[in-house]
Amino acid sequence: MAKLFRESKTSFKIKIGDFLFKHRSFTPIPLIIIVILFFKPIDYGKNNLILNLCGFFISIIGEFIRVLGIGFSFSGTSGRENYLRADNLNMTGIYSIVRNPLYIGNVLIYSGMLVVFSNLFAILIFDIFIILQYYFIILSEEGYLMEKYGKDIDLYFKNVSRIVPNFKNYKKPILKFSLKKIIFNENDSIFNILMMLVLILAYKQTTFYGSIDNLRIYVITGILLIFVYAIIKILKKH
Repeated sequence: MAKLFRESKTSFKIKIGDFLFKHRSFTPIPLIIIVILFFKPIDYGKNNLILNLCGFFISIIGEFIRVLGIGFSFSGTSGRENYLRADNLNMTGIYSIVRNPLYIGNVLIYSGMLVVFSNLFAILIFDIFIILQYYFIILSEEGYLMEKYGKDIDLYFKNVSRIVPNFKNYKKPILKFSLKKIIFNENDSIFNILMMLVLILAYKQTTFYGSIDNLRIYVITGILLIFVYAIIKILKKH
């Protein structure tokens, strides 16, 4: 069954997924540049604050989903390697509800940032790109898992949806929640979210008003984020 999966009509898609998985940390960068160059934030007046709060909340929900996935995951899974790896199978906790919680979290994180950016067309274009990317990556991952685990993963695929959560399937996590794993493994993601939101808000103020109000607050916030990020990186290294 595993070989048939790899040699099926999706084989070309799987090759695309393999490539995108390997470079998934960098593929959004060109699109981010395009958004900045060709799309401008739209000033919604009094509603700007509401959009900022909504976007921040959406991104936080996305990161919370990632935390639930990574905090209860086995070692050798849910990592940031540029190659497919699954030393164990995560099938309990949030993974018993939906098969790809990390990618769902990522889509929400990007969407939240773009809500703060305040341009509907940018949201649509970016989300379409991200969703298509994850479509191919998921096919690649599933092919890899089928080859490695066969029947053990086949039943899981049948019972748990790729992207549509089913809370009736919930199974208590096998492992205890690892705060250490979150601090060291999610440091990059949390830093990127907070720093990007700070930069987007500063950019919006420059676009709308020609200058940044309370520039000192933005600078201090940015410095604090970089400081905490650096400390965690040093601790992780040692």
